[in-house]
Amino acid sequence: MRVSLWEISLFISALGFFILCINLSYAVRSIDKTVRKTTEMLEKNEPKIDKIVENTSGIVENVKLVTNVSSIITGFISKAKNK
Repeated sequence: MRVSLWEISLFISALGFFILCINLSYAVRSIDKTVRKTTEMLEKNEPKIDKIVENTSGIVENVKLVTNVSSIITGFISKAKNK
């Protein structure tokens, strides 16, 4: 039985494609696990995340207040030094 070069090429190409499909299936499986785990973590911690987001606006307001008060105090101190 004689095997030609194109048959060998076709076999190697098919084998490469088969290996590529196997590796691709492992990658898809890994991504699926990651997405499921992330979704589970988000669902489990959603109330905590909501609480953090709600508190963030309060923290920003407090920082603005402290910044305004500190700039007023700095102004008074600099006026007092100049007198």
